[in-house]
Amino acid sequence: MINTQLKSAHEEAASIRFLTLYNDLNKSDLCFTRLGDPSKKEPDCICSDNTAIELVGAYDNQYQARKMWNDARGKVNNERPEFKLVTFENLELEIAKKLEKLNKKSYDGFTGEILLLCNLHSPLLTNSDVESFSTRYTPFKMDGYFDRYFQEIWITWQPENSSKWSIRQLE
Repeated sequence: MINTQLKSAHEEAASIRFLTLYNDLNKSDLCFTRLGDPSKKEPDCICSDNTAIELVGAYDNQYQARKMWNDARGKVNNERPEFKLVTFENLELEIAKKLEKLNKKSYDGFTGEILLLCNLHSPLLTNSDVESFSTRYTPFKMDGYFDRYFQEIWITWQPENSSKWSIRQLE
């Protein structure tokens, strides 16, 4: 129960934070309406204007992902840390997994536009790291592998030594 509550609170907060930045950047007024219902094949968050958000997190490595969620749950993590940083590689893998779910009709309970929001959870990222990745990134839509694609794909990150979040559209 607490894990579901924690996940729901995280999804709502991440969506609201994103929408604030998105609306400012795009001069729009999308609003968080409610959490999606997985049993109805809905994306994570339902918004105004027939728009929804599906969220995914990308971490430096699997150790960091487990540690962050265990800390949030109040659990002790006794694993040895990993020092390999593969945030952007993990991001591309997570986008591909979400595209597979989209094409398996996992979100077909919602008929509007779906944005994929990728939260980069690396305390070491700089704006120049994100800029460099963005210039190298090849949109998944370009290869035509999937039949369906998200309306837009966005990333959010908190630059190193900053309390402010940033957003950037990938696709």
